[in-house]
Amino acid sequence: MTPVAGDGKGRPSLAIVTCYRHPDYVRAITLRAAAEQSGRFSTVTVVKNSARGLRRYGQVAAQLWRLRRARPDAYLVTFRGYEILPVVLLLAGRRPVYYDEFINPVEWFVHEHHHFGERSLPARLLRQVFRMMMRRTAGVLADTESHAAYSASLMGLSRGLFHAIPVSTDEEHFSPGSTTARSAGVFTVLYYGSMLPLHGVDVVLDAAVRLAADEGIRFHLVGGDEETMEAIRRAVEAGARIDYTEWVDYAELPALFSRSDLMLGGPFGVTVQSRFVITGKTYQFLASALPTVIGENLESHVFSHRGDALIVRRGDGAALAAEIAWASVHRDELTAIGSSGRVLYEERFSNADVASLLGRVILPEDPAQVEQARDAE
Repeated sequence: MTPVAGDGKGRPSLAIVTCYRHPDYVRAITLRAAAEQSGRFSTVTVVKNSARGLRRYGQVAAQLWRLRRARPDAYLVTFRGYEILPVVLLLAGRRPVYYDEFINPVEWFVHEHHHFGERSLPARLLRQVFRMMMRRTAGVLADTESHAAYSASLMGLSRGLFHAIPVSTDEEHFSPGSTTARSAGVFTVLYYGSMLPLHGVDVVLDAAVRLAADEGIRFHLVGGDEETMEAIRRAVEAGARIDYTEWVDYAELPALFSRSDLMLGGPFGVTVQSRFVITGKTYQFLASALPTVIGENLESHVFSHRGDALIVRRGDGAALAAEIAWASVHRDELTAIGSSGRVLYEERFSNADVASLLGRVILPEDPAQVEQARDAE
């Protein structure tokens, strides 16, 4: 539990709570930094786990119990917060609790990964329980406007309860100065990540196979599991030119980026979640002023095709292959596209933007606005 003192001029205090197997997940880091940078809070206290597994819940609950003496004016529960949210709501009492949903649990378990049937008893119970908890919060944070609207509709809650705050990225780690552009040699296309269905690794591999005849284009894939490796092996047997790395440490990502010519941000899958997201790696690429291919969805309208990004249809390996082929023969234009992507990042997705939004959402100047939004349900 790490307190961060402000100037003590009577501004409200905030406790930010993280209980996750990755307590320093990028979403949590950016929200903590935003709270400090916003100038809205006199004190920001970070509550997070160092223990793993089930022990993390007890550890965070104990910290929250001790924190009651400090009586923070508000709480913010970061992703993945739905397991610890009931504890925070209980211990916070009448003090407002804000919940960074990021991914709606009903969306994740029912519609994205199909663990429960939509009309099954577990699905209905899941929705009822989380709807009840979300109604008790002072506000729910989502990563995009379309995701906020979808979650509100899915849970049958007022849209006014939800606030879209972009994920942004670690700007000390990802910046234009952290990479160097390449203008000659094999054209390297980078795709990395956890390979969840929404990211569409199958679409990337399809594109790689379609481009097999072009000796000047090579793919570098990083991440995934044995299933991913098996899919890559099959693509290589079909002729795809792919280099595979099982894992790259976070600190090494800028160096990895510098060895690539085109970045695949996605999402390229056709899942429910892929309709609403701007991926975390996309923010990293934009902040680094690198040319980035994104999947067309409800959020891609903020980008300009071949202006500040390259946009392709999700689920379409042929379209992705065609865009990569275009990029490989227009390298001079890619530098300008990457630079424009950085400008877009600064205008809409920067840490400063997140700080400004967060400062307006938590304990707003007119609390009646929140009540009116909830009463409109």
